[in-house]
Amino acid sequence: MRDTIVGGFLAVFLIVMIGEYVAFRRGLEALAELRVAGAALTLYFLESVLVLVLLIALISFIASGLWIFYRARDTGFLRATPLPLWSLFALRSSETVMVTSWALAIVGIPAVLALGLTYRAPIAFYAGAAVVLALFALFAAGLATLVTTLAAAALVRVPTRFAVGSTVAVLVLVFAIVVGKNVVPSVGDFHTIFEPEMLNGKPASIKFIERKFTWWPSHPFAASLYTSATGGAAGSSATRAGLWLLPLVSIVLAATLGRRLYARTLPVVMEAFTVLRSGDPARVAARPFPRRLRGPVGALIERDLLTLVRNPHELSRMAFIAFLLALYTSFVFIAPLREAGDRPHALARLMIFNVTAAGYFLTAFGLRFVFPSVSLEGRVAWIFFSSPLRVRRFVLAKLALAATLLTVAVVPIAMAGTLRLVRDVTLAVEIGGLLVLLSATTATLLLAFGTAWPDFRERDAEVLGTSGAGLASTVACLVYVAVIGWIAWGTVLARTSGGNEVPWLGAGVAVSAVLVAGALALIERGIRSLEAR
Repeated sequence: MRDTIVGGFLAVFLIVMIGEYVAFRRGLEALAELRVAGAALTLYFLESVLVLVLLIALISFIASGLWIFYRARDTGFLRATPLPLWSLFALRSSETVMVTSWALAIVGIPAVLALGLTYRAPIAFYAGAAVVLALFALFAAGLATLVTTLAAAALVRVPTRFAVGSTVAVLVLVFAIVVGKNVVPSVGDFHTIFEPEMLNGKPASIKFIERKFTWWPSHPFAASLYTSATGGAAGSSATRAGLWLLPLVSIVLAATLGRRLYARTLPVVMEAFTVLRSGDPARVAARPFPRRLRGPVGALIERDLLTLVRNPHELSRMAFIAFLLALYTSFVFIAPLREAGDRPHALARLMIFNVTAAGYFLTAFGLRFVFPSVSLEGRVAWIFFSSPLRVRRFVLAKLALAATLLTVAVVPIAMAGTLRLVRDVTLAVEIGGLLVLLSATTATLLLAFGTAWPDFRERDAEVLGTSGAGLASTVACLVYVAVIGWIAWGTVLARTSGGNEVPWLGAGVAVSAVLVAGALALIERGIRSLEAR
């Protein structure tokens, strides 16, 4: 069974990689037809992809590493064994790298394959590209390890959830601004790239891109891939030296400075305690609960919110998904997409991207926080099942909270992208309705699978998400997201061409209604099973 589940998730990742490869291949083939400007835009593409992969890997490593390095369940046990601290540090580093290196595999590999096949590169290119990607992975791992230990050393005396939240929030803000200014091309960038001037035998557009990305540590790797695939000139002798020196320096710093910081901060974190309040505990007045909401259902909702806010591990995962949202937002607001509103087919394609991106984030949020919510009640769930509060109200309260949180977290960002593209108020309202429908249906599907097949013995939400029920809910949500994206495409084309978009919207409502009805029936089945326990 476990092999089947693993194979299912690998198949999902493979489908995503194939889709990215097709998109990259078509884009690079279109760029190749532009000759000089196309070569510069190809370099810009590689620079942007590696910058995004580096940032995603770095944020993901820090968000997970601050927990894995210092708060993993088996840390106390391993510290009590003869295992040397150096070995523990290497174990935590490699463990975090394995968990957070998915971006390079899912995004980097399809980009390199599309690049090589577009420019008909020889077999030697792929061998060299594999070496470049391996060096890039080593550099990202060393840098992320060093930044994680530096952040822990700087915030060792503060609560863990504040350390995790503040570190990731600062990095998200800084990187969103930096990415918005440097990675996403502006109208002025395009004007410069399309200039045919030559400077010292190198196109001015290539010079411009090199200056733009000089201080990004991913620049040597992008320049190397570009040169070996296209045969064009990019980079310098310093860039070629940086290809080998950056991974070496980052690994050495992580193994020396990072290890020393880890050795200094780990005992402090393990021995940390919290001072509650001075004075006689007997005189401290008990504060009523719930404090904001009312009734037993309000108490359940407020308890779930407080549990989410006070859990450093959950905050780190939430912050990472928020980082991905920030990247998406920076692209939507800075990229020159306004002109696409005058071309119906271009607008329809961009709307597919907008809606499916929102669906991806909704699925990612929901799989991490909605799907496991019933199972995470643990062994104490029998208290709710034996209380006067009906299990149905308990589950429906979770559904209302999940649908509200997903809608608030994702839909406004997706609507901002919609308003950047769409000038027709009616069309914007229709797309907004599809997004709200997408959010509510996704939340219902994920909670239904989690309620029908709970696991009260497992306490790790990530492990629960990789179960058979988690795989089934992921596939169901992604297929539904693809359908709604296609419906949004048809709605835009029908509206902009003077047709009737009502059948498209009706199809979206019908599909969502069928799925919600089935999900509610699945929830009812799960409730009867829970009540029987």
